[in-house]
Amino acid sequence: MLHQRDAATRLPTGMIGAPLASGEIWQPVFEHGWVIARRGALAVTAHSVEILRHGVPIGLSPTEAALIGLLIRRGRANQQEITAALQGVGSLSACLDVTVHRIRRKFAAAGAPDPVERLRGWGLRLRVEPDISGSTSLWIGRPAA
Repeated sequence: MLHQRDAATRLPTGMIGAPLASGEIWQPVFEHGWVIARRGALAVTAHSVEILRHGVPIGLSPTEAALIGLLIRRGRANQQEITAALQGVGSLSACLDVTVHRIRRKFAAAGAPDPVERLRGWGLRLRVEPDISGSTSLWIGRPAA
C-alpha cells in the first residue's frame, strides 16, 4: 500500500496511486513535469504549471491551474489565499466566478466531476475524487537531487 510519507515512490503517467507489484521504488516524476502534490485523483506539477487527473493533463489556463493547484495543496482556501494565488499569476480576484466556471466546464469536458465547492462567506474547497486505489489522501513528493 502506498503511504503519504513514501516520497520516494515514482508513479508512471496514468497510474497515480498504484503501487508496483514488484515492490520497485520509483521517484515522483512524470513526462509532464515534477509532481509535487496529489490529493485523490488530482495532482499538481511544480509551479502549478499543469494539473493532472489520473495522470492525464487537464488543459487549464495559468489562472485556473493556480487556483486548482492551491486547492490540491491546501484542500480549501479562504478569500485572502485565493486573492494572493490569483494575483501571483496576474489575475484579479474579481475574475474568480468566471475562473471557477471555466474550471468546472473543462473538468466536465474531460469527464471529471466538479472539483470546486463554494464555502459561502469563506472561500473554496476541493471536492476530492478518489484515485485508482480509492485514496483521497494528500500526498506530497519532491524532486530527487
